[in-house]
Amino acid sequence: MRGKLDLAIKQSINRQLAKDHTVINQTRIFVEKQFRMVLNQLISDFESHPLTQELKGGPGSGNKTGTLREGNVFGFIGFDAGYDPVQPIEERLKMTDIIIRKRSSSPKGFVATYSVNIPTLSELYSMTPLPWANGASWLQQIEGAGISGLGQYMHIESKFSRSGAGVQLKNLSSSGRLKIKYMKPLLRKFEKDLNNISGAQRI
Repeated sequence: MRGKLDLAIKQSINRQLAKDHTVINQTRIFVEKQFRMVLNQLISDFESHPLTQELKGGPGSGNKTGTLREGNVFGFIGFDAGYDPVQPIEERLKMTDIIIRKRSSSPKGFVATYSVNIPTLSELYSMTPLPWANGASWLQQIEGAGISGLGQYMHIESKFSRSGAGVQLKNLSSSGRLKIKYMKPLLRKFEKDLNNISGAQRI
């Protein structure tokens, strides 16, 4: 009996708190602060990823991913010199935001219900075109089946090279595909961290 009474009192207090604008504002600030920390960690993980650094470094960057015997991924894929292939991804990540939908009381206390406009893989694929294949995404291929032609890639300066950092030679073996875990694990970790935000329930 005493337990039921205590619960009823707690629920009554929570209902009153749900109408208190000071509490509502403090809850919003608390949840949004946690969200910013989680988002900043995603952006930091993205920016420090070896593939991000290798692609942002252009044709002259080293092979930070350790995936090639010589040259780098920028030259292997064949991006135009001066192009930043990861900038669209970076801009989309920074546009990610939280929306507090409602605040309500529950047996566990005051809870904020929220949603987040997380970038989808299909969005990111549309932002990452493969320079030599219309309709294809280098991001989708590099995390999926892989980009073929490892055996044909030669790291040499050539006027026929888009990047200036290598060419694909047809008379060499085409065996081998370039595959790198990249955005999928980063987004999975972001989802997990979002669901661990305290004082809130995600929808």
